[in-house]
Amino acid sequence: MKNMLPTLPFGAALTLALLLSACGKQEAVGDVPSSDELAQQADAASQAIRDEAEAAEGTENEAAIDLTTMESYTNSLRGYTIMVPGGWEVDQTASDDNGQIFTDKENGSKLAVSWVENREDAAWSKAVQAVEDSGDAMQGAAVGANEYRASGLLADGQKSSQRLLRNPDGTMVQAEITYAADQPETTDLLASTILDSLTQQ
Repeated sequence: MKNMLPTLPFGAALTLALLLSACGKQEAVGDVPSSDELAQQADAASQAIRDEAEAAEGTENEAAIDLTTMESYTNSLRGYTIMVPGGWEVDQTASDDNGQIFTDKENGSKLAVSWVENREDAAWSKAVQAVEDSGDAMQGAAVGANEYRASGLLADGQKSSQRLLRNPDGTMVQAEITYAADQPETTDLLASTILDSLTQQ
């Protein structure tokens, strides 16, 4: 039987042979990293992500308020409780059976908490109106039917955070924290923590 394959000239056959032999050959490329280098880069990237997560967690922990340093003030007569930073002093001259005023002597921060009779909802409306009349300086919003929160800057440049809680009998408890606007951001968190702790008995 005759060979049916075409006969190639010697030069063409040699070229074809060289091409076929080069197909399985790998040339080293200097710009392509080795598998070890790729593994090291992956490890470094993974470690960087872990370090960033730990740093973020550390920042959160540093910003958290240590509740063990807080003290509880309970007004049994008026039926409410609020947490106060340890070391804040009571201003006896401005306090009565309805509530107390606490002051941080180190930085001048002040917490005023008091029960208010709130006849015909007049005291509630007055407190809300005062926030609304302040324009952009103070921002407030109702949280349900019987809670109101506000925060912002007062006319004297101090920051204010407020919380109102209305009781089923129409009376209310009002808490306000004032502090210098240039205090660290941790003071904002402290103010929120104190107001969040206000509960009715």
